[in-house]
Formats: sequence, C-alpha cells, structure tokens
Amino acid sequence: MSNTQLKKLVIEKFRALNNVEIEFGDHITVVCGKNGTSKSSILGIAAQIFNFEKDWVKNEALSFQQIIGSSFKSQYSEHFRISEKFDVSGSMTVNIELFDGYTNQAATAKLELMKRGKSPRPVVRNNSTATGNTSRNFTHPVIFLSLKRLYPIADRDYKVIDFEYLQKHKQDFIGLTNELLNRNSSFATGTEGTINSAVAHGDNYDQESVSAGEDNAGQIILALMSFRKLKEEYPDYKGGLLLIDEADAGLFPTAQVNLLKMLDRKCKSLNLQVVMTSHSPTLIEYAFEQGQKFRKKFKTVYLSNTFGNVQVMQDWSWAQISADINTKTVSTISGTSLPNVNVYFEDKEAADFFAALMSRQSIKKFTTPMSDITLGCSNYLQLIQKRIREFSECSVVCLDADQTQQIEGKKFNTVVLLPGNLPPDQLIFEYLYNLPASHCFWKNDLQFTRDVFTNYAAEVIREFAISGNSVDVKERLVAYTGTEKSRKIFKRFYKETEFQKLVTSGAKPHNPWKHWVENNPDASNAFLTKFKEAIHGVMKNGYAVDVVKLAALEVKLKKV
Repeated sequence: MSNTQLKKLVIEKFRALNNVEIEFGDHITVVCGKNGTSKSSILGIAAQIFNFEKDWVKNEALSFQQIIGSSFKSQYSEHFRISEKFDVSGSMTVNIELFDGYTNQAATAKLELMKRGKSPRPVVRNNSTATGNTSRNFTHPVIFLSLKRLYPIADRDYKVIDFEYLQKHKQDFIGLTNELLNRNSSFATGTEGTINSAVAHGDNYDQESVSAGEDNAGQIILALMSFRKLKEEYPDYKGGLLLIDEADAGLFPTAQVNLLKMLDRKCKSLNLQVVMTSHSPTLIEYAFEQGQKFRKKFKTVYLSNTFGNVQVMQDWSWAQISADINTKTVSTISGTSLPNVNVYFEDKEAADFFAALMSRQSIKKFTTPMSDITLGCSNYLQLIQKRIREFSECSVVCLDADQTQQIEGKKFNTVVLLPGNLPPDQLIFEYLYNLPASHCFWKNDLQFTRDVFTNYAAEVIREFAISGNSVDVKERLVAYTGTEKSRKIFKRFYKETEFQKLVTSGAKPHNPWKHWVENNPDASNAFLTKFKEAIHGVMKNGYAVDVVKLAALEVKLKKV
C-alpha cells in the first residue's frame, strides 16, 4: 500500500481565513506571511485531521510512542486557543483532500468547530474512508513542534534522563546534530521536565549551557528519529507528518539551509511530509529555489492580506514576499517591478551552458530556468505553433545551436539559439579536447588534467576514431559508422561523475562552460543580445508590461 499524504486544504472559513486553498508539497511545505495571517492555524488544522490510536481497517489499537514517551498525536489544546467569543460552533469549515494509505485511496473529509463539553473543538466529519460513524480522524502519526519548544532553558524544570532509544542510537543523534549545526559535538544528553528534549554538546560544556538553537535542533532531530523508531517497530508504517512552527528559530542561516536539506533526505527515507512556518529569508528562498526544480516535493505558501482578505500566493520567491511585507515593489535595476520569465531547454547540458552565459548579468534576476523540464526541439516548436500561451508568449525557449534549420525563415519570437555550432555536450567536448595539456585550464586544484579528461572521454574518442591533438566534431560525426546514436555517447561522457564535478563548480578556473564563455566573447555577446530581445518581447506581449517599465531591461548587458 502507499503512504498517507495530505494534499489540499480548502478553508471556507476560520478566523482570518476565508475561501483559502492550501496545496502541500510531497516533502516540504513552507508557510509564511505577515503577522495575523493565520500561519500557525494552518499547522493546527493539519494536526487536527489525524490521530494514531487505532487502525480502523484491522480494528486494532495502536500504542506506539516517540523516543521521549509521547504519543504520535497532537492535542488541539497544543495548537488552538479557543476564544469563547469568536470561536463558536459553526465558525470553522475546512475541506480536506488527502491520500489514505490504510485504505489505499484518495479521501475527503471536513473539519468543523463543534460543541464538545464546555467549549467547541475541531471535529473531523464526513470521513470518506469510514463506514458507520464518519466523524473520526484519519489514522496517521503526527509530531507537532510548537513554539513551546523554545521555552527558555534557564527557566525550565528538568532532570537528566536516559531515553532508551536515544542511548542505543546516540551516535546517529550526534551526527545529525553536527550536520545541522556544522559542529563537532561528541556527547548527547536527554532531559525531561517542562520539556522533554535532548542536546548534543562537547566535552567542555553540557546540557546546562547549550544555546536555544542547539536545543531546537535537538528536538527536531528527536522527532525525525522518533519516526525512524516507529518505522522500525510498526510493520504497517505508512509515513508520518511533522509540523514545525517557526522552524528557523535559533538557527543561523547555514543551519537553516542544512535543516531543509536534512528534512528533504529524511522525507524520502522515512516517507515523511513536513509542514513548517517561517519568517526567514534564507529558508524561504532556498525552499522556493528547490520548488522550481522539484515542483511536487517543495512548496512555498505565502499568506498575504495586502489585497483585503488573506490570500494564498503559491510559490512566491523571497523577493516577492519581501516586497509585500515591506510594502514596496520588487527591487530591479531601476526600481521597477517586473515579472519573472520561465526559460526552457532541451536538456541539462543546455541549462548548464545558459547558467554560465547569464553569470553576472543583471537580466538574470528576471529569469526562472526550468532545468527540470526537458523536451525536444520539435516538441517545443509544436507547442509554439499550437499557440500554447506559456511557450508562444510567456516564456523563452533556448534551443541547441544545431537547430538552425528548424527555425530558419519562421517567426518564433520566443526562441533563441544557444551559441556555437554544435549541441552543448558535443561543443564542450570539442572545446576541451582542443585545449593543449599545457593550458592553464588543466592546472586546477581538482587535478582534472587533460589526461583525466581523455580517460573519462575514452568512449567518445574510440567510437568516433578521434586522434591527434585537435578534433572537428562535425567532421567526425559525418564519418561515424557506429550503430548507437551519437548523442547518447556524448551524453554519457557529459554525465560522468568526475566531469560533473567541473560543471557544478562555480569558479571560472574549474567550470568548463564559464571558461568557454570567457574565451568566446563574440558568440556569447551575440546570444545575450538576442536573449534580451526575446525576454523584452515576452514581457511586452505576454505580460502586458508597460513600455516605460521595460527601461529596466535597457541597461547595457555586461560584455563577456
């Protein structure tokens, strides 16, 4: 069976939220917004949908516990403070969409505020997977890390305790803490009292003197390890939901990014879904950037009341969020607010080439490279000819240089050819092969010499009968008599792990694309000019940007 996953909440009404739709990422969702936009309420609603007390399919009670002894359930009193005046019966209606791992089907329900005892509390109703009484929660383990975890350490009542699972896996806990905080701790201590927690520390201090950030990190890692414990103990484990209020609290910027990287990895290995709130520019922007690459896994949800009622701005970047929070326009060259334009490529090689061409170019801030979406030239041209607006008016398509005949004499205003006369993988091979062994490029601290290059490119050299100190790839392609497609052979070379170390290096001495751009200024500058013309047309025709505002794009491109 598949894992349980929360897909969507449609909040018809609850406090400041009216007709608000929240879509969740498969791995990580970051909810952000101004004060009073009900960010934490969304975490509370998500928590209230589930409990982990009974498997209704097998009719079996569940009694699994976290490392610290708590259940995998969040009480509504932990995330909702009910107002007797405003939070009355009928004042909450939330439509729920999820996939239920126990019944292996898409499911729906409602969450409503109903009178139970002295005061109302949230109740799940119309559970589509239930038979008989449909007013029951979905079975799913939840850990809710509220702001209570930030209770000042000096004011806590606590004592040292050895949590059994933590003792058995102490090195894992220490290792994860060191990874998150970029530390070198070697000890771990558990505590119980006001808050049950654990921290990693060095031999020159202990739990008495750790920082709030170290304690916050410890509680997050305890939660992750608790899901690991559950997965080991529970044969019918179907994933879990981790909710973190103000996830960045007490963490410095690098640790915030490390946290998202760690959570992404654990989401995959433990089948987790993480929903968090944050005000951190670093954390929000990193999540947004990951969402552009992996649109199903990451979501940034910005709640704004700038336009009246709270609205959801799905997948806003930090630049857009910052402008809204600070009540100003997105910062550009001339102070003008302009949209971001998607840029599409045929393959990753083309996206890498484009990244090098756009290095240091101010126009780069108006682009969103869609490097995870790769289609063939004919596919893109068909989409343009069929007037699919995303491609015919609202984006720029960068095709490989060998596609000249496909667009020659035709009016494709959103298409730009990359520089050179070969597809990128063949172009960079030819360029590097023709650099002599004594060239300064090969004298890099990665020790990627010309001999290393020819070793990893051995298949290309053999298949295309290349010899001597220089090559004309076009001539070799014409003479090729092999049975395998030539592009596949070049792509294997390009994707080779050691070669990718060069490609992913940002510095010119290592990155072969930046080296190519620097040494081919005429071709590079010609591309940049054509690209600027294309993005200018997209903003004017696709986004109806006023011509006056386009002055922001009239700033001279930096010559290569």
